[in-house]
Amino acid sequence: MSALTLAGVAGSNNHVKRIDHMGLFPTLRRGDYVIWQDVAGFVEEGLYVVSAGGADQVYQVQNCGGRLRLLWPERDIDPRTRALKPTARPQEIEMEAFAMCCRGFVVASVAVHKEAALLGREALAPVQRMRPALA
Repeated sequence: MSALTLAGVAGSNNHVKRIDHMGLFPTLRRGDYVIWQDVAGFVEEGLYVVSAGGADQVYQVQNCGGRLRLLWPERDIDPRTRALKPTARPQEIEMEAFAMCCRGFVVASVAVHKEAALLGREALAPVQRMRPALA
């Protein structure tokens, strides 16, 4: 069974979260979804669900010599050089502090192209094409 099939099913380790901002662009966009699993601390570099200010947020997390850097690529990373923007001030925290606010590690992402159809608010109708007349 795939992670998508198991996401949200009772007994599954998977949780689903909708991305509600553009801070993770170009990796994820507003309206995309991530599937994450509970983990209490840093596993490897990647996307994490972090409890911040009473809400769960998704951050790109990098290990910088034992300290962890929490990034939103759209805000912090130069898209041409992939280096940290000179004006960027991402949050850096110790591993122990991260373990206290870390909810989980993102194991999959879903790019959404038509959210209304995905959520059942809109039915897709096929386009009727005119077929050329046979000679």
